[in-house]
Amino acid sequence: MKLKTLPHIISLMLLTGCSSQIERIENPERKTSTAPYENLFPSHFIGNGPHHINDDLDLLKPEEKMVVERTFLDPVPSHKYSKSYGYNFADLVYSDIKIDEHKQGEITWLGHASFLIQQMNNDAFVTDPVFHEFDGFLGWLGQSMSTSFVRLGEAPVKARELDFVSGVLISHDHFDHLSNTTLNEFSERTHLYLPLDSSSDVDYSVGPTTEMDWYTQTQHSKTQVHFLPSNHNSSRGIFDTDDSLWGSWMLDDGEYKVYFAGDTGYSDVFKDIRAKVGPMDVCLMPIVAYHEGKRRVHMSPEDAIQAAEDLGCKVFVPWGYGTWTLGCEHVHEPLRRLDLAIKQSTPNFTVKTLKMGESLNYHKLLSSTKS
Repeated sequence: MKLKTLPHIISLMLLTGCSSQIERIENPERKTSTAPYENLFPSHFIGNGPHHINDDLDLLKPEEKMVVERTFLDPVPSHKYSKSYGYNFADLVYSDIKIDEHKQGEITWLGHASFLIQQMNNDAFVTDPVFHEFDGFLGWLGQSMSTSFVRLGEAPVKARELDFVSGVLISHDHFDHLSNTTLNEFSERTHLYLPLDSSSDVDYSVGPTTEMDWYTQTQHSKTQVHFLPSNHNSSRGIFDTDDSLWGSWMLDDGEYKVYFAGDTGYSDVFKDIRAKVGPMDVCLMPIVAYHEGKRRVHMSPEDAIQAAEDLGCKVFVPWGYGTWTLGCEHVHEPLRRLDLAIKQSTPNFTVKTLKMGESLNYHKLLSSTKS
């Protein structure tokens, strides 16, 4: 599939009973199959593994181990030990959070998959904001079945503090990445960017909505917004698996390319992305929920490092840990495993680990490495 600015098929549709317009940007060269949507490249990891030598390591301290019994209805197996015993949410929250709309070339981690991205051109975006418990009846049901779906602490920032944000980017429709409650707390006229066919999962009344296909782009104020593929899946309910698209986002302000991977497993998709849109300056990469068969659609720290190498990243920022225990691993494992993987592979980029609410000025960092 080739990247072309034109011709993209762009259509405007009016939602029944709603005044909001939804812009739909399609790529006519995206291949389709009998399934509604499918990944472009197969996963490198099939079966339950172990997939890497680090899979068999015990990275927990003795005081973090509490044996638990897996409940029959728990859809997320917790294996032998509690996934949050010995973890203090407050320790992962930055002590001096400062949200300033005038910042440039800066990202702020807001927990899980949510980042505030403030570019050199003063455009500001937020990725996958979920600042509450999961939406609706299914969210409540999941929490009733398993504590894995219950937040470990409150979001460090609320949407009302981000009234200068003009764009929100959603990678896919899973409950930990799409929250209608949070979306509707953003300021009026905030533009919502979604994967194709995700608008049916959204009850959004704040501003305009654009659905995008893989390898398409649009202009948001002074920023080029690119929707790119990932290796994952989608579902909001029980019978809608892969009915909507999933993917990653790249923001290009003319000076830096900031890439947000969304949820994804490792495959050749990252090499394909680099071949089509070039290397990235800043990469926001997931490093959780990677045990056994989940490795097809999530990345271990080793996978995320390799993906960042494929993308030509200059700055690597990990995310996903600390807000929920949605994977099989203990909360403390991903960062410890990332530290080990960095020592094992010595990647060709700078790794910056943030606390929730902590900011990184990537402009200053990248400017200093040039001099």
